[in-house]
Amino acid sequence: MPFYRNILKQAWSLTWRHKYLWWFGIFAALLGNGGELEILFNNKSSVNPGQSLFPAWQRIMSTKVFSGQTLTNIGNLFRHDTLNIILVSAVILIALAIGLFLIWLVIVSQGAIVNNSAAAIKQKKNAFRDGLEAGRLNFWPVLILNIIIKAVIYALLVIISLPVIFFRGDFNANLFYILALVPAVPAAIILSFIMKYAVAYAVINKSKVAPAIRQSWRLFKENWLISFELAFILFFINLLFGLAIVLALLTLAVPFLFLGLIFYYTFSLVGSWLIASLALASFLFIVAAAGAALAVFQIAAWTGLFLELNKKSVSTSKLVRVVNNLVKA
Repeated sequence: MPFYRNILKQAWSLTWRHKYLWWFGIFAALLGNGGELEILFNNKSSVNPGQSLFPAWQRIMSTKVFSGQTLTNIGNLFRHDTLNIILVSAVILIALAIGLFLIWLVIVSQGAIVNNSAAAIKQKKNAFRDGLEAGRLNFWPVLILNIIIKAVIYALLVIISLPVIFFRGDFNANLFYILALVPAVPAAIILSFIMKYAVAYAVINKSKVAPAIRQSWRLFKENWLISFELAFILFFINLLFGLAIVLALLTLAVPFLFLGLIFYYTFSLVGSWLIASLALASFLFIVAAAGAALAVFQIAAWTGLFLELNKKSVSTSKLVRVVNNLVKA
C-alpha cells in the first residue's frame, strides 16, 4: 500500500521534525485521539446506551444538583450567607472563563496543526506563530464546524437510544436500538469524515462554513472507501501506540518502585513520597507528550490525504485495486 505508506510516513516525519506542533497537539488531543472507529466500539459494547452516550451528564444528575432542594438551598444561602455565595459565584465564573479559554485553545490548536501540516507538506514556511495566527483567524469556522457535526452525531445516537432509556428491559426497545445502530454508527463515522475535510477546506482553502460542508461531502462521496481505509489504519495504529505507551509506563514503573523502597528505608516516608511524586510527574509527561504527538500525527495524516485527494491523484482505493487484481488473475 504505497499510497497510504507515503501519507503515514509523511505524517510521522512531519510530527517528529516539527515538535513545536506538539504544544498544539496537547490541546487538540482533547478532541479525541481514538479516531472515527471509536464511535463504533464505544456503542457496540455498551449494554446501556445512555451510559455510553452521556456518562458525565448522568453522573452530574446523580448528584441531584438540579433538584428543587438544591435551588432552595441556594436561595437560603443568598438570604443568610451572602459573602459565601458571592465567593462561590466568583469561583464558578473563574471556572467558566478557564473552560471557555480551554475551548479556544482546543479549536485554535486544531486549526494550527491543519494549517502548518499543509504548509510543511507543501514545503512552505511554518512556525509556531504562523500556526497560532492561522488557528486564531479560523477559530469561528472551525468551532462552528465542530459544533454542527458533533451535535448532529450525538443527536443521532441519542435519538436511537431514547426507547431503551425510557423503556428499560423492553425487548422491542432493545431490538430497535440494535437495529438502529446498523445505519446510525456508519452515519456518525461519515459525519466525522466530513468534519475533517470541512475543517481542511476552511483552514487551507479559506472556505466559509456552508461551502466547506458541501465541498467536504462531495470529496467524501467521491473517495469514501479511501477515507474508511485510512480510518481503519489509523485506528489500529492508535491501538498499537496505546499499547506501547502502557508497556513503556509499566517498564518505567519498575525502577521507580525499587527507588521508592530504597528511599523509604533510607529517608523514611518523605523519601518514598518524593519518588512517588517524581514517578507521577514522569508518567504524566510521557502520557501528555505521547497524546500530543499522536494528535499531530493523525491530523497531519488526514491533512495529507485531503491534499492528495484535492490533487485528483487518487482514483481508486487499495481494496478496489486488490479486488481488480484478483479478478484479472
